[in-house]
Amino acid sequence: LPKLPVPNLDETLERYLAAVKPIVSDSQYEKTKTMVKAFGSSTGQGQRLQEKLLQLREEQDNWAYTWWLNDMYLNNPIPLPINSNPGMVFPPRSFRSAYDMARFAARIMTGILSHKDIMDRHAIPVERATSREKGQPLCMSQYYRLFTSYRQPGKTRDFIYTKIKHGEGDTNQGTENIIVACRNHLYVMALKPSEKNRLTEDEMTFQFLHILQDASCQPLSPPVGILTSERRDTWAVAREKLRQDKKNKQNLEVIENALLLVCLDEPLPASFNCRTLRSDVPETVRGHIVDSRDETNMSHQMIHGGGSAANSANRWFDTTVQIIISSDGVWGLCYEHSPSEGVAIVQLMDDVLKKCESMPTAPDNIPSNIQCQAPQRLEWVINQDSHQYIQDAIQNLDLMVEDLDFYVYRFPGYGKEYIKSVKCSPDAYIQLSLQLAYFRLYHKLVATYESASTRRFLLGRVDCIRSAHNETLQWVMAMCHDESGTEDIQSGKRVTFSLYDAQQKLQLFDEAMKKQTEIMVENILGQGIDVHLLGLRELAKDLGEPIPDIFQDDVYRTANHFSLSTSQVPTSSDSFMGYGPVVPDGYGASYNPRSNTIVFCLSAFHSCQNTSTWKLAHSLEESLNAMKDMLSSRHTKK
Repeated sequence: LPKLPVPNLDETLERYLAAVKPIVSDSQYEKTKTMVKAFGSSTGQGQRLQEKLLQLREEQDNWAYTWWLNDMYLNNPIPLPINSNPGMVFPPRSFRSAYDMARFAARIMTGILSHKDIMDRHAIPVERATSREKGQPLCMSQYYRLFTSYRQPGKTRDFIYTKIKHGEGDTNQGTENIIVACRNHLYVMALKPSEKNRLTEDEMTFQFLHILQDASCQPLSPPVGILTSERRDTWAVAREKLRQDKKNKQNLEVIENALLLVCLDEPLPASFNCRTLRSDVPETVRGHIVDSRDETNMSHQMIHGGGSAANSANRWFDTTVQIIISSDGVWGLCYEHSPSEGVAIVQLMDDVLKKCESMPTAPDNIPSNIQCQAPQRLEWVINQDSHQYIQDAIQNLDLMVEDLDFYVYRFPGYGKEYIKSVKCSPDAYIQLSLQLAYFRLYHKLVATYESASTRRFLLGRVDCIRSAHNETLQWVMAMCHDESGTEDIQSGKRVTFSLYDAQQKLQLFDEAMKKQTEIMVENILGQGIDVHLLGLRELAKDLGEPIPDIFQDDVYRTANHFSLSTSQVPTSSDSFMGYGPVVPDGYGASYNPRSNTIVFCLSAFHSCQNTSTWKLAHSLEESLNAMKDMLSSRHTKK
């Protein structure tokens, strides 16, 4: 694979100015423009740093990877649940008994292990680009990190612990363990006991059933898992305290080397977190419902577990993959984001789901001749210090859970089939709908993050598509101008007038779509601005040089305060993934374009008076309907 390019400095600086212009004041912009000019001049600091970046590109596999990983994840001390780890909901199952639940868990594990065998042979088919230089191979390294990476907390920076070292060959050597969480107890299930073959599906079912029965008989366990929901620097200290006891140290090593976690949960009550109003949702787009639990309720369970009184201690948030199965058939996953993007986990689980559907019907009971070693329940030694850390973690997590405003909104009007029929890219179209929805509510645009894959390059991850550009601003202003209206003094009625006719709105829309596509293409071809600017900033730090003025400017802070954090997460099954906002006064907005609907997972914080997922969902509905009306004028005219 080619190495990630270092974009041309002048082009990056020009694009940076274009990106900030719609979101800052004119006076701020002019001040920044002067700084940028000085930075990029022939005698400026930028040119010297650019030369060194070009040199680094020659020396490293991916000049940006470590800087990006640290900046995006490992340097960030905020708690993983809600803030970093996404949650994903899959189509619910129907369980009649604990046996059904155990059998399903075993079946999912069988599918995952089948996929892992392909990984161990390094035989995952290489994906290829489907547009812009079609057929170009994509970097697959993210897929191989899913079961070999673990995020250890650090006092100043987290560390990605790799369970196998490069060059050691297959990951399939020796013992394979998973951790099973049930009623806050943690069990070690050896999938491949020493000198034996891997457990069969029947044997795994036996083990899961044993855990369900054993956990229900055990006294309350200290909820050690809740510590992983703390701030990273706090958890790093608490972990060191735990490790002072030999038994705890062994437990932690077993957990940190496990393939993944399977969390056997209790359902959340249907009344959970009903501060987000959602009573008037049409039945046709309510999606999955289980015992009055709606999709928003299910998402809370996957993202954070529902609080300390529910399942939040039945987790280990540092583990890359946590499969979550609730006794009412609701299931999904929570994943730690630093080793890979959503595409890797979505592809894995879509593949596992297909494998499970193609398996023969499971028997109604476990064969009587099953004999295998019972899973080992981990026991902890909790001293006064550790007990206090657990109590603090419970209090902090419950406050975070209470503060999360989350809403799964299925837009009922149309989906990607209609968008394609009017010759538009569904992703660019939905991005513009988010800009219009935000502008309707707040009468301004804000820094917007959409992840753009750079997997065409070795170790490529993502760069940032900034959707709040000048072309978007011109279009949303035209779309909203009619709505301002004025009051006729004589009649007292509200009269709307328009400075823009339908043709002008369409023209501005076309220009915004064109610009959106242009920025997307720049990013996927390695010409994005965010990673380049990050590299220049971090290189200055590493060289001990003064931080360039443009990175200490208020405008740079504004440009990186992503009040809209968005991503497209398409799935082949009727599933969806969501996450929290990345700033206290912002929104998270993932979306899954289906054929005839669009599933949005919207998030905000109740503690921010200015945000509301309910209002954003309503604004999205109005915006998407207005866009269809606008486009229908084009086709009516034709």
